[in-house]
Amino acid sequence: MKKFLKKHWPLVVIAFVIVLAVLFLFQGQKDQRVENVVQAQDSQEGIRLKDVHYLQDDPGHKVKWVLDASEATMSKDQQVMTFLDFLFTLEPADRPSVTLRGNQGEYYKSTGRLVLEGNLIGETGDGYRFTTEQAVYYHKAGKLETEKPVTLSGDFFSVEGKGLLLDIGKKTVQVLSNVTTKIHGDPSRR
Repeated sequence: MKKFLKKHWPLVVIAFVIVLAVLFLFQGQKDQRVENVVQAQDSQEGIRLKDVHYLQDDPGHKVKWVLDASEATMSKDQQVMTFLDFLFTLEPADRPSVTLRGNQGEYYKSTGRLVLEGNLIGETGDGYRFTTEQAVYYHKAGKLETEKPVTLSGDFFSVEGKGLLLDIGKKTVQVLSNVTTKIHGDPSRR
């Protein structure tokens, strides 16, 4: 081995330098790729917040709403907010409030549209409950809509069907299709 190194030491040194140069170049490219990914993510994602309380109290509308979420991310242009583990409360001026709990959602500031998803559980201030997988609230129209299967229940009834329209202005709730209604009766008469 010593004879080999004495005879070929310049080649060994050159090979060692080439290996170091190749490693250095690959490491530089790897760091550059990671940096590009971070910059791309940063350019799409603006501010990330924890324990968010967002109030929409527009004097031009009769309904204000409150969004509480465990985490929210605002886009850089501040036009889209995504949120997780939320409580969404509609507070009409002239009727009981409506609350919705769910897993995730998106708020589009320019249109006033909220897309709410994931095991939605809703409850009105006067005791009605509803569940669905996804719903959209249109702030300008004052309507909450879904095309997904829904269950609506009160003290003496339950309604199952597909689609829901909750119109805050008209004070109406409609289950739109495939409706099955069950009347439970007065429990005190049993």
